[in-house]
Amino acid sequence: MQGAEISTLLLRTLRLYHEPVAVYLLRKADPSFETFSRPRNRLSICQIVAHVREVGEGVLLRPEGLHCQTAAFVCGFPFREERVKKTLYKFLQPEAAERLYSSRSRLPAGEFEALAFSPLDRAESPPEVLLLVVDALQAAHLLDFYLLGSGASEIPLTHYPNAAVCGSMVKAYLEQKPVMSLPCPGAFSSGKMDRGELFLAFPWKAFEVVIRVLEDKARKGQVSFLGGPRLVGEDICRNCPLIAFRSEKG
Repeated sequence: MQGAEISTLLLRTLRLYHEPVAVYLLRKADPSFETFSRPRNRLSICQIVAHVREVGEGVLLRPEGLHCQTAAFVCGFPFREERVKKTLYKFLQPEAAERLYSSRSRLPAGEFEALAFSPLDRAESPPEVLLLVVDALQAAHLLDFYLLGSGASEIPLTHYPNAAVCGSMVKAYLEQKPVMSLPCPGAFSSGKMDRGELFLAFPWKAFEVVIRVLEDKARKGQVSFLGGPRLVGEDICRNCPLIAFRSEKG
């Protein structure tokens, strides 16, 4: 399936509120992305992802266009160590901040020349990572599809006190596993998140597992259409009653 077909399937069956965002990690200039917009001002990655999913416009990001120092840190772009640590100290005790600084997932320094962000429905080739902003029920369905298709039994939550979008994106790429994370405080202002929304980051091969399961369920009419005429989970419990009451007379 092409990006537009996958996007249509997701929006139709899971009632996503936002267009999924395809992320490309570019080791060198790629003519395929030269038509993408470039930020006039330096922005954070969560701001760029918000623009892409809301406006539907592709964005090409080079290191000089990135404002957030923590994002630069995890993406392997040039950064100022003192500013990254200062931000971590706002959220964590000093020892915990140092641990996170030294241990969190990071792309190799200088390996990637730029990042490209595209709406999935315009993606012409498989991305490295797919980012989704979803509610809890949509997340549960997508992750359940991955568990069913991959044979895994659980997916842990990843929570970073800052840099949730870029941190989840990088972690998913490096570990080649889906990452579920809550937004960091900045994502609600910079990233235009709503209350109750969270992030899913899928390396593309992992998301292909989701799509195979989703296609199969949709073909059999077993997908739970959120907000539609059928009940969520109907393919599992067949609208079974959750609680039964019995009247007893003395």
